[in-house]
Amino acid sequence: MNKYLGLILVGGMLAFGVGCDSSSSNGGSAGSGGSGGTANPCQDAGGSGIVEITDEEITVDTVFEAACTYILTRETYVMGAEITIEPGTEFQGDKRSALIITTTGRIEAAGTEADPIVFTSSALAEEAKPGDWGGMVLLGLAKLSWGDTGCDGELGECVGSIEGISPDNPRGKFGGNDDSHDCGTLQYVRIEYAGAVFGDNNELNGLTVGGCGSDTTLDHIQVHRGLDDGVEFFGGTAPISYVIVTGTGDDGIDWDQGYRGSVDYFIVHHFASTTSSPNGIEADNYGDGEDRNVQPRSAPDVVNGTVIGDGRPEGSGIVTRVGTWAGIDGVAVVGFGGAGYDMRDGAWSVTGGWPDGIVVENSCFDANGENYPDDDNDPKDATAPAMAADFFDEPTLLADEARNNFEADPGIGDVSAACTGEGTPNYALTNDNCAGAFGGPGGTDWTTGWTSFPTGIFDTGTCP
Repeated sequence: MNKYLGLILVGGMLAFGVGCDSSSSNGGSAGSGGSGGTANPCQDAGGSGIVEITDEEITVDTVFEAACTYILTRETYVMGAEITIEPGTEFQGDKRSALIITTTGRIEAAGTEADPIVFTSSALAEEAKPGDWGGMVLLGLAKLSWGDTGCDGELGECVGSIEGISPDNPRGKFGGNDDSHDCGTLQYVRIEYAGAVFGDNNELNGLTVGGCGSDTTLDHIQVHRGLDDGVEFFGGTAPISYVIVTGTGDDGIDWDQGYRGSVDYFIVHHFASTTSSPNGIEADNYGDGEDRNVQPRSAPDVVNGTVIGDGRPEGSGIVTRVGTWAGIDGVAVVGFGGAGYDMRDGAWSVTGGWPDGIVVENSCFDANGENYPDDDNDPKDATAPAMAADFFDEPTLLADEARNNFEADPGIGDVSAACTGEGTPNYALTNDNCAGAFGGPGGTDWTTGWTSFPTGIFDTGTCP
């Protein structure tokens, strides 16, 4: 049930009926804003109230003010325009709604610690659940390692169709030759209850970033109780920092298709996983074909993170596979029923990558099924690169003393409040050998003041 069921559509405008929020006295509908100038749906609604976004496309520059609450009613595409969202603004998503910034659009959503910008479900607070709406998508023109058809990613010829949007929809295309492409700004933004399923194996993530470049600004972002992945990168070079993913159904942070940005200061906390392999970090280069070495290769820097599992045997803390490289430094991984770190298809990643392209160092692993298992899950086919058998055994890579990794308890605080919604989770570490999301014991807790952990209909009795 929509929390604003009292809204009544009258002559193309919204009026308020019995049961509406008494603080909201005006309503309106937000569309493309007409031609020329800058649209302001809140002012059109009288300067306060609730505004439904009903148009499929926003094609002129538009300002969304904090004085109004905005209801996303469908997939809404920003095309050839910039949208600006004031600090403290709230968007609520109906079923099958999403906000998609296309390659010709841009978003400027700079909240503050005191006044974050919130994207959440339009359901009543006690009835909200993962997958209530789609989520946010940012699309840019940076290079990809592969696309819809055969291409050369090094030359920037690759164009892909973003996951969650039909390949037949040209507004979901992304990729190009501009590794600095600026998709916009998300700062102090919360995204809740996203990940709606749009078809078989076709769902959006909390935040999807496809082909965005290095000029994109992404920091202080929380994705909470999403049905699919928390944040997923498809190619591009966009950096992200100070990001927390809590209670996601599938992976916390995911990348593929040639992602070469950076992930700095992050938390992934699983406690409501629902898929067959809910990993903390799941990382790919090219998983659809024989040549996992397509270029540009996925190779982000991943620094200072805390990754917490819910004990399910199917999930691992960090999974790198099908040709990805990564520089992983200062990460604490605890509580996964699978592996702490699992390199799959290791020959593709290690050949040419070890010891500089694929690196895990200064990290702590504890209370996982196996912290780094001694296994050989490299594909046995004629196309796999020849290499020494022990190179893709995780202990060989991680137990190297020069890498400064530890099988040790990082001493994480009480984080149960992220699941129960009662109090504030404490993600600080006490082991001086472990860095984690705050850079080590005594580091600054950057989650305070702007994050939130609503439970919706989640059975808090199942919190680990």
